[in-house]
Amino acid sequence: FVGNGTAWVVEAVPSKLVLMRLDETEESRKIKEFNPPGALVYDVAVADDELLVLCSTLGYPFIGKIMVLDKESGEFRREFGHTSEDCAFRGAECMAVDGALVYVAAKYNHAVKIFTHADGVLRKCFGRQGLSDDERRSASPGEFNGPCGIAVGGGQIIVSERAGRRIQVLSLEGEPLQMIRFSIERWRTWSNPDVHDEYDRVEDYQLGLGLCLDESRLWCVGPNTSLNHADIFVRI
Repeated sequence: FVGNGTAWVVEAVPSKLVLMRLDETEESRKIKEFNPPGALVYDVAVADDELLVLCSTLGYPFIGKIMVLDKESGEFRREFGHTSEDCAFRGAECMAVDGALVYVAAKYNHAVKIFTHADGVLRKCFGRQGLSDDERRSASPGEFNGPCGIAVGGGQIIVSERAGRRIQVLSLEGEPLQMIRFSIERWRTWSNPDVHDEYDRVEDYQLGLGLCLDESRLWCVGPNTSLNHADIFVRI
């Protein structure tokens, strides 16, 4: 949020970043737009007085980068994350900011990459691809199978895996602390927290994008049960 009743939001179709007024009718909400040429916009976060925009190239190999804009005006300042092989990340769709650091879930690298957003320097990278006999799930804690969502808080990094169908909790150094398999018994829908959603085989569905922490709860975009529908679940 920028303040004064405005917010930067990602518009999916067409892919772009939009500054909107939150108290206006839909027709008059948009104030300005940012549409990076040749790139898709996936996520946005505020870091100090700047706006971090997570982008990816339109096609394979889906090289990502973080563009830094002025939070108020949307003026481009710099970009990072694609300048060297070590820094490069592919297929990233979600990031999280914690203090001076920005954490990126690099889906096709099967890793988490951590940068300082002020200078774009890669500070740490951890994770590798791991598959079990069941190819939908990663083999071991600390290994990833398509990490897609990421949140940071309470001295922990939380990563959801779209293909792995689970959520991992790690230390800030990348050490595995806890693994949460997705099951209806442990999650409740946001729309009706007193009623469990019913899926014949919930483990067959991939997790959606998006994780969010508050003081006592973890919010997660749940299984994509159809092309245009995904529930939001809360871990209580």
